[in-house]
Amino acid sequence: MAYCMTFGLILFAKVYPVKLENKFNRFSIFIGIYMLVMTGVVWFTDLVVVSTSTVQGSFTTLAEMGPLYLLYGLPEFITAIYVVGYYFKQARISTGIEKKQIQHYVVGGIIMLIPVFVFDFIFPLIFKNSAFYKYSTIGNFVWTLIVGYSVLRTRFLDIKVVIGSVLGALFKSTFVTILLVIVTFVIQPLLSIDLSWAGILKLLMLSIIIALFLGIVFKKIETFLQEKYVYSNYNPIKSLRILTNQNAKTLDVDIILTNLLQLISNSLGSNFVIALIFDGEGNVIKNLGEGNKNIKLEDIVQTLSVWRKLNSNRILVYSELKNDKRAGKQIIDQKRETILSFMQKNQIEIIFSLKEYEKFDGAVLIGQNKNRSVYTIGDVDFLDSIVQNTHISLVRAFLYLELQTFNDTLQQKVNEQTQELQIKVKQLEEARRKENDMIDIMGHELRTPATVVKLNIELLKKYIDSNPEEFKKYIDRIGNAVDTEIGLINTLLTSAKLEGNKVEIKHNKVDVKEEIEMSIHGHEKEVREGVSISKDIEQNLPFAYADKIRVAEVLNNLISNAIKYTDKGNISVIAHTQGDYIVVSIKDTGKGISQEDMKQLGEKFYRVDNYLESEIVRPGGTGLGLYVTFGLVKLMGGKIEVESTQGVGSKFTFTLPKYTGQQVETLGTLNRFEKLGLKR
Repeated sequence: MAYCMTFGLILFAKVYPVKLENKFNRFSIFIGIYMLVMTGVVWFTDLVVVSTSTVQGSFTTLAEMGPLYLLYGLPEFITAIYVVGYYFKQARISTGIEKKQIQHYVVGGIIMLIPVFVFDFIFPLIFKNSAFYKYSTIGNFVWTLIVGYSVLRTRFLDIKVVIGSVLGALFKSTFVTILLVIVTFVIQPLLSIDLSWAGILKLLMLSIIIALFLGIVFKKIETFLQEKYVYSNYNPIKSLRILTNQNAKTLDVDIILTNLLQLISNSLGSNFVIALIFDGEGNVIKNLGEGNKNIKLEDIVQTLSVWRKLNSNRILVYSELKNDKRAGKQIIDQKRETILSFMQKNQIEIIFSLKEYEKFDGAVLIGQNKNRSVYTIGDVDFLDSIVQNTHISLVRAFLYLELQTFNDTLQQKVNEQTQELQIKVKQLEEARRKENDMIDIMGHELRTPATVVKLNIELLKKYIDSNPEEFKKYIDRIGNAVDTEIGLINTLLTSAKLEGNKVEIKHNKVDVKEEIEMSIHGHEKEVREGVSISKDIEQNLPFAYADKIRVAEVLNNLISNAIKYTDKGNISVIAHTQGDYIVVSIKDTGKGISQEDMKQLGEKFYRVDNYLESEIVRPGGTGLGLYVTFGLVKLMGGKIEVESTQGVGSKFTFTLPKYTGQQVETLGTLNRFEKLGLKR
């Protein structure tokens, strides 16, 4: 019996407070071998027990102890000292309710061992008999009281599980006893079972039947006790399975939390249960509760913050925190008292953390039991298991929400990109249309001067000798056609170079007045009857700091446009200074430009079709002149503005920086074609 208790101590220490497979292995082997040897000594020698005698008139047996009796009892004391030392160490490093449980166990164990040591070993050695054995049970009685207190106060064991196990063992042993009596006094005489081979065979068959019968009966007894007593309120395994199945069917955070709250409330009879979920910035995104309990949200948030700073434990139990030894550090004890005060004030017994890194943070607050009983260790384990299950379900739900958000964002971006692509496609189609129109227009514009040249050459052949005046007229036409052709080519080249950012600007001193006069003079023959062209140039107009050739190109484009779109009235060119700039305006009394066309003025290939609906159809140009004009003015450091009213006229104004002594770039030996970007 003593050796059985020794092994019981070792087995208990292997699983409590933490189950470790390799704990006490070497010690167990050593003690086991020692006890096996001493058992052999007891059986085969009289060195431990010299003799035994029965007290007359009773069932008590007395033994006379031999010289090795102390060695026989040594394993029990070595084991007791070893295990108690181990638990002293665990008590120093453990915290909370676990520390209290170990302390109760150690104290009860020491109190139990003292009577055993005195009455089972010391007195038998002194008085040479075992008459004092019966007094050693005093320690067992005290140990039972201490463990019972621990069961009730510190959840050392689940009291229902303990009582259920005792009742189960009692029912089973009673049933076996009754069955044994029936077999001995009823079945054995009926079957005439003896120790012959036939009797042994009958006994074997009967044993198999009885074993199968006992297995069924024992299972029924266990099921009955679990359903009617141990798990009368809830079955942890069945409840966990139901919760798992419920959560497996949903990805809704509200439903997952509601399943948890309802299960806790229905199973444990808690006064209230609250579940909170926070986002990454600490804002409450879910606040669900079961039961009538109003707790200020800010108090909960503040307490959870204090708890997280105090330690990283996932479970906070009021009774454990209350029984904790004070740390001795003011800041830690203040935080501990803050949490205790909050839980006591609001009758909160347990708080579980629901934290998942970079996804969500939260907690489950469970109130006291409705009947004021303490939650057992089985209750806490059950709560821990269902909270962990809920935590996993929440992680899955939040991952789904992230995926859904990602899909929505991705779909939105795809829609935006598709919309942008559609816009680009439309723009590309519009650009292609304009390009095709430009090719048609350029073909027409370039063929017209060439046709004029060809026709006039044919006519020259007729008049070269007979009519010198007609000859000169056709020569002038050829020259004008060639100039027009060169102008179109220059515009086209400048447009291409502007688009590729390859236009080269040579800044020099430019006499704007002279360039205006030359441009007006060059376009006088194009002015229609009923239209006058004039200039208003400020006296002593300073030089501009610009590219002379490009200034002439800008003036020619704007004056040519004004002449082209003015049927009657006046075209005036105005130039004056304004601050550090020279301002040049070309104003006409033509058809004007609509506000809709004004928005696209200066874009490549865009043409104002004012005359397409009028009675007089005139060419709209290539759509490159204003594009080139706007680009060149900007490259020379100026700005261009347009004012226009349909039916009244238009005014194009551009600015050029004044020359104030800036560095002049040398033109070198470049001829006119090279300046325009044409190679030799």
